Amino acid sequence: MVGKHSKVKKSKPLLGNHQKCWIWGRNAVRETLSAGFWKIWELYLSEKLPAEEIAELETRAAQLSVPVIVTTDKTLTQKSRAGDHQGMIAKMAPFPYAAAEEVLAQNTDTPLYLILDRIQDPYNFGAIIRSAEILGADAIFIGSQEQCDVTSLVCRTSAGAVNHIALAQVPDLVAFCQQLKADNINVLGTAMQAEETLVDYAFQQPTALIVGNEGTGVHLELIAACSHLIRIPQQGQTESLNVAVSAGILLYEASRQRGFQ
Repeated sequence: MVGKHSKVKKSKPLLGNHQKCWIWGRNAVRETLSAGFWKIWELYLSEKLPAEEIAELETRAAQLSVPVIVTTDKTLTQKSRAGDHQGMIAKMAPFPYAAAEEVLAQNTDTPLYLILDRIQDPYNFGAIIRSAEILGADAIFIGSQEQCDVTSLVCRTSAGAVNHIALAQVPDLVAFCQQLKADNINVLGTAMQAEETLVDYAFQQPTALIVGNEGTGVHLELIAACSHLIRIPQQGQTESLNVAVSAGILLYEASRQRGFQ
């Protein structure tokens, strides 16, 4: 019996990058299944879905050796702890981060990389991934400390872009930036006090662009490791832009200069 002052614990959706991570929702599940990049351990479909849609998803799942269970909406909600599953949930393996050295070895002579310094909000992380993939970044590098992992929420916010751009974790972002500079890749930091604006920098060069933490921006040690600093011009009274918005603006300028159509 629940007492007068007792609090009933509400189950939270299983978002984390562990053995109980689930993604759900038509777009996220279908995109992940179609891409075949992030390993799905089990696919659960609502018995209320159209028969032809179930058959289509079963065919694709069979190609990837993914078990399919057709069951009730109640079971889907219980397993994922999410009510907005739209009749599809998938139990996921840990996200397959790329190896940084392999990413660096595979890319072009004039790469455009994005480095994320301690991005902690999954909505920001997902939105940045989405912009980076759409606007032609070659890869995203993140640190291993104080950084949001790729979770179901990040996947949903990215509109499935996590399946289409290389994401690599590095243990030391400062050392990684020094390595990039040794490989003749400009490390471009963002700072409000920078003299140059984003249009002053020639993005046709090999470039690794850093955007920083939602509250504190790019860490001072990373600022010191940069070869260039730029800022986004501002006119209003608000102190700064949201980090996902800033990343989108910077990536768009990079793509514009590189002939993005």
